[in-house]
Amino acid sequence: FIVSILYASLKTNSRHQFTLKMSTSKKRKIDGTNGKSIPTTDKGEKSTTSKNDFYGYESLSVEDIQNRIKELCHRVPLVPADGLKSENEKSIKEWATSLQAVIEEFNLLVCCVSPATYKWGSERSGAADQNLNVLSAELASSQDQISSTVMPRLTNVLAPVVDLVIDKVITTKDKDGKEIRENVFTRKQTDPDFVNLCCRILCRNAKLLRQVVLANFIKIQRCIDDYRQACLKDSQHDSRGFAY
Repeated sequence: FIVSILYASLKTNSRHQFTLKMSTSKKRKIDGTNGKSIPTTDKGEKSTTSKNDFYGYESLSVEDIQNRIKELCHRVPLVPADGLKSENEKSIKEWATSLQAVIEEFNLLVCCVSPATYKWGSERSGAADQNLNVLSAELASSQDQISSTVMPRLTNVLAPVVDLVIDKVITTKDKDGKEIRENVFTRKQTDPDFVNLCCRILCRNAKLLRQVVLANFIKIQRCIDDYRQACLKDSQHDSRGFAY
């Protein structure tokens, strides 16, 4: 009887010590890179934050992307009231360069949507997955319209096709009287008439090209806003849905 009491007492103390040890242990995980400790959740997963100081990286949310696209709308260059003049090549290239820079930044922002909306498939509801598919389709549609109708006209003016040709030949003689010929190469446009035609086309369609760019920028803003509202509505019915 005495042995049974001692065994039960020891078993109770061991369980108490084990529980105390587990409750006081720090819930931290050591990162193998550089030996830095990273905060973890109750499930042992790394806590997600918008900033990662280790990489010098700050992630963009869907709302951030939407706001930046809104800012791009103000940077789309205006077209003069009387239009662009095909005779003024400098002003045409400046306008085309400004519009090209805005479009390039837009395409880069669109690439940030996928990381901002990522979530493992099994953790996303069917409605959330459908909302994401619609958003992706609209983004791809806007990029296709801009890349197929606007960018080629800008590229034809800013980066025409050129050939490397001999500009002049320099003939000299060395000490022995031997003749030495030196070729000087230069870049010349393959078809100057085609470049002039592209400039006239760009001047003629400048207002509509600007309209196409702004129309797609504004559509993407509305599409992202609709996506956020749909995800918020889905999160109220399914705990796995997105909420921004």
